[in-house]
Amino acid sequence: MIDKNCKYYKNGHCTKGLPGTKCELKGCVAHTKKNAGQHIYNLQLTERQAKLLSYACDQFSRLICGQDRSFQELMESAWEKRCKEATGKMMDDSWDGGWQNMRHEAEALCKQIKKRFWGCDWNAMYGVHYDDTADILFDLHQTIRHQLWLDRPADKKSSITVDASEAMAFSNEPLAIIKRIK
Repeated sequence: MIDKNCKYYKNGHCTKGLPGTKCELKGCVAHTKKNAGQHIYNLQLTERQAKLLSYACDQFSRLICGQDRSFQELMESAWEKRCKEATGKMMDDSWDGGWQNMRHEAEALCKQIKKRFWGCDWNAMYGVHYDDTADILFDLHQTIRHQLWLDRPADKKSSITVDASEAMAFSNEPLAIIKRIK
């Protein structure tokens, strides 16, 4: 975890620069030997790409942890897309057994998959610290989500939503840095 007393700490990450550089405080994760020598990348995205990347990170981190509602939502969306292509409506009850039947089948499949592969009952799931990759993906999601919130006009954002909070690191990686260019 990043030491918040580090003189370079700001907005959930150390702003000193490249990992491995000297830090005034020991223990700042951005400057530990584990991260020394890692490459740093700059990725420029459109707003839509940032939203989709945030969504993908959120969904995949949930799938890794067995949060099957994400998987069920993906199955339902796929069915709705096929239904719309076939009938012009997303929820045509006369097509392919109807939406309610599809939803029941998707839920039953998710229950079986969750029990078999994660060993969890329907309402149980793993969360943070279950898997390092999931934690990194969730950290990325939080960072992007918060920046998108910051970029909204004042009349379109609420300070009581989860995206209003700065990202909190769950992984051992330093939080990503995202800045709006224009």
